[in-house]
Amino acid sequence: MMVVYGADGAASTVVSALTSALTTTASQCQDAIAAVLPVALPVMGAIVVVGIGIKIFKKVTGR
Repeated sequence: MMVVYGADGAASTVVSALTSALTTTASQCQDAIAAVLPVALPVMGAIVVVGIGIKIFKKVTGR
């Protein structure tokens, strides 16, 4: 906690401002993740499946 000497309400004002700003930032980050995740998850899954498929193909063909 930040303490400001000589100003009675300044410390609580700073804490309130920081809390509000970080709460807003966290909410916006959650919204961004929720928007991107449905698109990114299948793409990453496809990349993993193709990579595994290539490894299996190389083992089977001996290349």
